[in-house]
Amino acid sequence: MSGRKTYRNYFHINESYFPAVNEDVIKTQPDVWKSYYPHESFIRLLNQTKSVLTNSQRMSIWVEGAYGTGKSHAVLTLKKLLDCSNEELKEYFDKYYSVFGSNDLYNEFYNLKNQQKKILTVHRYGSSDVRNDKILMQSVQESIISALKEQGYTYLGQVGIKQAVINWLSEKN
Repeated sequence: MSGRKTYRNYFHINESYFPAVNEDVIKTQPDVWKSYYPHESFIRLLNQTKSVLTNSQRMSIWVEGAYGTGKSHAVLTLKKLLDCSNEELKEYFDKYYSVFGSNDLYNEFYNLKNQQKKILTVHRYGSSDVRNDKILMQSVQESIISALKEQGYTYLGQVGIKQAVINWLSEKN
C-alpha cells in the first residue's frame, strides 16, 4: 500500500494545531493565540470590539456558535491582542497583513491600547454551567473580580456589583 495517498500528501498540516483550545491549552501554550488566522468573522469581531471601546456603539459583544467553530480561540486571541505588548501586536498584524490589507486596524488597536484609560479584559472559558440568569450574573462577577485581582487592583467593585444585584433583584419582573 505504499502508493496510497494521505492528507499529508496534499496539505501542509500544522504540527502545533489544537483541535480545541481549552483551558489547558491556554495555560500550557501561552502563544497559541498568535497562530489564529484572522478570517472574515474574526475581523468583524475586531471591528466590533474597536467600536465598543471607542464608544461608537454602546453594547456588549456576544460570541456564539456551534461546538468546534473556534469561539474560544477567537476570544482568546482578541483578549491577547488587547493585553499583549506593542511588539506582539505589531507582529500579529504584520504576520497577517495580506488578510488585513492595510495597517488601519493595527493602528486603531495600537491607539486603543496606548490611550490614557486602561482596558481590563475579562475572559472566562466555557459556559456550560450557566443555566439561568443568577448563575450568569455570578459568573460575570467572579470573572471580573478574578481579572481585577490578576491586575493587582485592591478595590474589586464589591459595593457597585452588590448594589447592581440588589437593584436587579428588586425589579418587579
